[in-house]
Amino acid sequence: LTAFHAPIISMPRVRALVGELAGDDHPVAFMHGMGDAGPNPGMQSLARSVTEAFPNKYSVALSVADGVASILEPLDRQLDEFVRAVRADAKLSRGFDAVGLSQGNIVVRAYIERVNDPPVRRFVSVCGPMEGIGTCPENPLYQLVCPIWKLDKYGANIAFSGYWKDVEDKPQYLEKNVFLPDIANERKAKNATYRANMLKLERYVLVGAEFDTMLVPRQTSHHGFWPWGEAWGAVVPMEQSEGYKGDWIGLRTLHSSGRLERLSYRGDHLRFTSEWWSEKVLPIFA
Repeated sequence: LTAFHAPIISMPRVRALVGELAGDDHPVAFMHGMGDAGPNPGMQSLARSVTEAFPNKYSVALSVADGVASILEPLDRQLDEFVRAVRADAKLSRGFDAVGLSQGNIVVRAYIERVNDPPVRRFVSVCGPMEGIGTCPENPLYQLVCPIWKLDKYGANIAFSGYWKDVEDKPQYLEKNVFLPDIANERKAKNATYRANMLKLERYVLVGAEFDTMLVPRQTSHHGFWPWGEAWGAVVPMEQSEGYKGDWIGLRTLHSSGRLERLSYRGDHLRFTSEWWSEKVLPIFA
């Protein structure tokens, strides 16, 4: 399970590259991905890198659905745990910036859309399956999940079922997937609160890995996906998607107002360097 844990950030590299940046005291909360855990070294180092760069900031890697629970717990249950963890931390009570890694981004986005109390100001999504995943990837972590998932792809009582998307059968996806179609506002009845809460974000930063083997298609991290009816077809970029054109969760408005940004790094899923993190992500919290 350690293959796609968050990387351990080098604090000397952080100090050498960014020193101490000027910034406010707005706290930062991290949500880990599948198979990882808030107390793990990588997650702790990411949180500590924020306080290294901004000594006046509070930063925390939340302990939510840690380890195997991140695989076996459905996303609605993980969201409930995330809400409890946020509200139990008095230092987050006036709002916070959020950073998600991999699957954790789906939980954070659901929190923003459905709850957002206390509110998220800036959301940095690192390698998030924001438009779902279209196949069970060939890597050790998913080999633990796929045999269960294949028994009932939308109904399996595991996290992955909540963001699996079969583009060959849109009606079944909209009917049977209980999580992603809801937070993507893909069903006929739109939830205006979801869009309104996303539009409260000051910044929405989408980070993708150029050689991601975990997210298929990898462009899902930038709200891109295969077209309906064409698995493994040419990816429809965010701007050409139905959700963007209809502004279902506010992507078009966030983008046109300069609040939605896309970043990339050369590497596999969550395999970014301390240098890249220090130069590209930490300044977002200034």
